[in-house]
Amino acid sequence: MTIALGAFAGALGGMMGVGGGIILVPLLVHLLATTQHEAQATSLAFVVATALVAAVPYLASERLDLPLAAILVVGAIPGVMLGARLAKRTSAIQLRRLFGVALFLTAIRLLAAPPEPTAASQVFAWPWNVLLGFGVGFLAGLLGVGGGTVLVPVLVLGERIPQHTAQGISLLLIAPVGVVGALSYARGGHLATRALPGLLVGGVLGAVLGALAAHRIEAPVLSRLFAIL
Repeated sequence: MTIALGAFAGALGGMMGVGGGIILVPLLVHLLATTQHEAQATSLAFVVATALVAAVPYLASERLDLPLAAILVVGAIPGVMLGARLAKRTSAIQLRRLFGVALFLTAIRLLAAPPEPTAASQVFAWPWNVLLGFGVGFLAGLLGVGGGTVLVPVLVLGERIPQHTAQGISLLLIAPVGVVGALSYARGGHLATRALPGLLVGGVLGAVLGALAAHRIEAPVLSRLFAIL
């Protein structure tokens, strides 16, 4: 069961550039009966492996912006630490509601204003991208996801970065965010260590297949799939 769940979450995460945590958290809660806090902690550990593996095809196809990813990480690390700390003080019901609202608003925004594939990039000044990284890291720590669900739409819609490149940047950011976030949750005993090995095995395999599939899909189609999923 854990291998199958990991493969499913990893495949969709690799294809969408989000690591898979956004899919894994509800699966762990509803199918494996973990608590919300345990699911979020396990998800953050899971996305470290899937993001690193899924980023390789993006790197091989030169669809990455390493300097921008580094700037985002500077803000994301303190953000995820603060978000994880706040999550420990927030009830499971409140976390589930915040998780659902974040997903809904992101999907509506992308479907209502899909990006123009021919638009020139308009990258923010570095202080704004540090702040963006902080916000993404904070939400990742609070909700137990890698943060790509928020980061990819902002990069695509706000900075006019191509969908594939935005997903590659997101995967690079997810790895350090996941490490810091998982360690923060683990200190409170929230990590579901028994389920993690199976999830990681399935997640790594799924992430590779998902990332390879992403490069065969045109950017506008990928953007809409991202919103729907």
